[in-house]
Amino acid sequence: MTSLDFNFAEPIASYDASSDNDMDISPQEIGSIKKSDFVVLNGRPSKVVEATHSSPGKHGHSKVHMVGIDIFTGRRYEDISPSDRTIQVPKVSKKDYIIVQIDQDGYLTLLDENTCKIRNDMKIKKESDVNCKLLDKYKQSDDQIKVTVLKALGEEQIVAFKMVE
Repeated sequence: MTSLDFNFAEPIASYDASSDNDMDISPQEIGSIKKSDFVVLNGRPSKVVEATHSSPGKHGHSKVHMVGIDIFTGRRYEDISPSDRTIQVPKVSKKDYIIVQIDQDGYLTLLDENTCKIRNDMKIKKESDVNCKLLDKYKQSDDQIKVTVLKALGEEQIVAFKMVE
């Protein structure tokens, strides 16, 4: 096929949503976004901490000014868009696990209490304050530790932990 024969109306590739469960996102109108919603800003899952709606002006549409904090890195993102456009909303899930062990390489062995399945594919990120405190508690105490793992856009991170008696 030459470039002259290319038809922009024909789809190039088909997308199979069933094969991509980790990247679960859905479109939503920007005008309906409010504080504490999750959105994708600059390709990162973010929690909206400020959403300001402006009225339509003389030459344009009403706009929404959003400020979001990345749920994994804490970085701040801003976006101004017309309120009738759509934005991607990620599926964010939380799951609790009990730590079985942490090996020398920093990989966690986690037990899911509901299904009794063990996973060992998560590595502790040393740059996170929560993870540094978790490592200290794990080394000091013999009690069980329950961690909360946040998952969005195929990325997972420990966001909280507590000691279980």
